[in-house]
Amino acid sequence: MATPQSYTPGGEHIAVPDDLPSDVHAVLTQLLDETEAAIQAEEFDTVRQTIETATTVSQNKLPESDRRAQLLHGCGAVTAAIAAEDGVDADLTIEYVRAMAQRLPQ
Repeated sequence: MATPQSYTPGGEHIAVPDDLPSDVHAVLTQLLDETEAAIQAEEFDTVRQTIETATTVSQNKLPESDRRAQLLHGCGAVTAAIAAEDGVDADLTIEYVRAMAQRLPQ
């Protein structure tokens, strides 16, 4: 399997591993599962907590890569979606969570 490539701000080409450590994968998978369940149950305080934790894990445990950027973008989108003053679009928010889960290797 080819190793994905990424670029540093200086333009250097660096290799980025395609897999995640199993503990990081397990934590992110669990957090995203809990987030989806909390959205369905309309427990938005739980959603905030799980997404905040997923953001922290992604920032601290993932190398600079497209996957990291996509997960952080998704966490931000979920945070914004549940902050909507005119109500939460649960279906859209769940789609963001599912899209993030698809970014995790199987």
